[in-house]
Amino acid sequence: MIKPFEDAVRIHGVSGMPGYDFPTDLADPLPETAVEALRDHIMAASKPITLVPTGAYTNIALLFKTYPEVKKQIKEIVAMGGTLGRGNMTSAAEFNVFTDPHAAEIMYQSGVPITMVGLDVTMKALLTPATMQKLPTLGRTGTMLHALFTHYGDGDKTGLPMHDVNTLFYLLHPEAFTTEKMWIDVQTEGPANGETVGDTRGAYHDGKTNATVCVDIDAHAFNQWFLETVAAIG
Repeated sequence: MIKPFEDAVRIHGVSGMPGYDFPTDLADPLPETAVEALRDHIMAASKPITLVPTGAYTNIALLFKTYPEVKKQIKEIVAMGGTLGRGNMTSAAEFNVFTDPHAAEIMYQSGVPITMVGLDVTMKALLTPATMQKLPTLGRTGTMLHALFTHYGDGDKTGLPMHDVNTLFYLLHPEAFTTEKMWIDVQTEGPANGETVGDTRGAYHDGKTNATVCVDIDAHAFNQWFLETVAAIG
């Protein structure tokens, strides 16, 4: 929205998904903008919906600023991003927040219920080498994922962090997560730009909260669920 754009080519490559040849006969883009498409689908829904952003929150911030009436139709936001500790873009900031901190600030100040699925859990929910070894045996989807993950520029010998998919794991198995209610502020300037600051003591905001923050995860359960899900898809 304001900050100069920075991507993650060093991690995901120029295409975003190197290592696998995807079909080229893809559907045409929607004629409307992403913000308009979000507005239309949210307002047409028969019941409040859940948004699951796994990238920068730019479109959500623009949605709330342009069409604030959609908020009443949103049950919650389960957002991948942020961290209470060390960042992966700077020492303090996680990429999805760092790349558009002003959008993150708008989202966290929106009043919509938010669950933060950040690096505090995604750097623990690693796909182990044993899980990686099993993937090619699980059909076409497993073969595709193994090829993509082999070219993934994150992780080390202990495993690969599966940041985005943890949002879906949380929605399906919240019992695998440890969470805490707290207030999250987003820094939008200076050396801490993009940092998500959690009021862990509840003192600065007088005990008020604006987010449910995931602080721990059952990594074994995540690996088991991941393999079972890929096998079911085939």
